[in-house]
Amino acid sequence: PRSTLFPYTTLFRSGTRPDISYSIIKLARYASNPSPDYITAVKRVLRYLKATKDYSIIYSNNNTNISSYISGYCDADYAGDISTAKSTLGWIFYIAGGPISWKSKLQSIIAQSTTEAEYIAINSATKEAVFIKQLMTELDVYKQTKFPIYTDNNGALALAKNPIFHERTKHIAVKYHYIRQLIEEGTIDLVYINTKDQKSDGLTKPLDKTKFKEFLVQLGFI
Repeated sequence: PRSTLFPYTTLFRSGTRPDISYSIIKLARYASNPSPDYITAVKRVLRYLKATKDYSIIYSNNNTNISSYISGYCDADYAGDISTAKSTLGWIFYIAGGPISWKSKLQSIIAQSTTEAEYIAINSATKEAVFIKQLMTELDVYKQTKFPIYTDNNGALALAKNPIFHERTKHIAVKYHYIRQLIEEGTIDLVYINTKDQKSDGLTKPLDKTKFKEFLVQLGFI
């Protein structure tokens, strides 16, 4: 629908709900053998959805440059799963002012440090970035010179840009160093961002009320 407040701006809405992604992947792990606590948690999510049924992602084409600009954010919660000691990765990509692609997933291996967990998350995000860039290039709408992916971990950022192995990271599987190739080719630009501005934080762990509200604002819901 065209906005009545901004007659030269077209707004598009999507009812998809990335705000519950972490909750869904968490609950899905126990779906085959649900406990009473599991049922209570599912009902809590359903009550939340009922109370926020009007929430929607808004995309705007009010500015050609902004509407076609893509950026990504990736994060990881180190050893956040108590039962397995595995980390949860999360990434989200934005275009036209709203998220278009996101993921929240328990990592398949046990990371041995925060840097490693974040590095694995970046690797997952770069694969999606390559797909998005190829798609938009084929549609002839990819106009930017660099595809930024933001991370709030300096260790992972240094590891991605430094080809020299050191004792704490030399065990990391070679497949994760795909990131370096993309940086060297200029396909992506890995950029540091302050943790408070990390838009994928809510995809990696449960947030308190204040932080979750900030997450909703970042998604464009409120």
